[in-house]
Amino acid sequence: MRFFRTWKLVLFLMTMAAILAALLQRSVSTEAPSYAESRVLSRLTFADEAHIMTPEQAQKTEEYHKALLRSYDVDYRVVTLESRTQSLESAAREEFAKRKVGGLSRKGRGLLLLIDPAKNEVRLEVSAALEGIFTDAFVSYIQNRQMIPFFRVGRVADGILATTEMMFTRMKEASIGKPFSPPMEGFSTGAGVSNPAQIGAGADNSFRQADPNIRPGGHGAEGLSPDQVVAAYLVAMHDRNGNPDLAIYSEETKKMQRNWVVTAAQMDNVVKAYRACHAEPARVKGAYAVVRYNVLERECAPYFLIREKGEWRLDLTMMQKILRFSHNNQWHFVPGYQQRQGVYGFAFYDWRLDKNGFPHEMGR
Repeated sequence: MRFFRTWKLVLFLMTMAAILAALLQRSVSTEAPSYAESRVLSRLTFADEAHIMTPEQAQKTEEYHKALLRSYDVDYRVVTLESRTQSLESAAREEFAKRKVGGLSRKGRGLLLLIDPAKNEVRLEVSAALEGIFTDAFVSYIQNRQMIPFFRVGRVADGILATTEMMFTRMKEASIGKPFSPPMEGFSTGAGVSNPAQIGAGADNSFRQADPNIRPGGHGAEGLSPDQVVAAYLVAMHDRNGNPDLAIYSEETKKMQRNWVVTAAQMDNVVKAYRACHAEPARVKGAYAVVRYNVLERECAPYFLIREKGEWRLDLTMMQKILRFSHNNQWHFVPGYQQRQGVYGFAFYDWRLDKNGFPHEMGR
């Protein structure tokens, strides 16, 4: 019996060695990785040598990696360095080659996000197959306008996750032919962009200094209907007005926003998403209102409003409590939510929710 157990172990080790050898010999994959190959290399997609992520954050990052590979054939890796002697550019090239970034992709689509917390630098290395999508302008934009604002307040892991979400969104847009337009300056050498990470440099409050009274003439939110409050909020996002004390915010929203990292990229994304959606007339019941969008327009989540001191105010805290977003940036209720729960459920009685919380028209 011992002989057979030993022989089975030898066969298992030989099989695993063969899989690894086959993967490491090819620089660009010609076919999708098998289930066994994906299992073997899953540990290579994320290497937190600097130990900056919790297990939960690491798992969330890994889920995005799998979603990018499954949905858009992008082999995306994240490496945090504990130490290095060479330049960040050289380290990125070395890690890119060592980890065979792009090897899990049928078309050699590879991305490597390299962070060195000790030397306060970050770089996104891009394979040739993705240079037309992840241009230097886009890479510099997400680093400066999405990742680094989180890094500045010491939330490195959250910055990685937020950036990964934007990469997924970029691939989704590219798949339907949408180009990237907002230009950003960056230091670029070849297929990749490097920037100072600015870890712990302190929050960038430039977006928080805008006028909280967002109506023309310096008025607050007096007399606005729920629909007008939402329209005013979208104008504020267009103007990159990240003031946490906007007059259209509820008191609880103001408290939340004061401790929230709001980036330029987030505000840009809000404007871009809602510009393409069609709002329905506000649904009102007592001191509560909801502005929702066509049920098929899943990128535009509903807005919740509450009446405070006789005026309608935006309640963003409710979005945090009962809404979630998928990898495709499609909103849904938290699983298990029912319309009869809470004060805003009245606005969704004509929708049915599936087991994952996604809304559908009744009867479909």
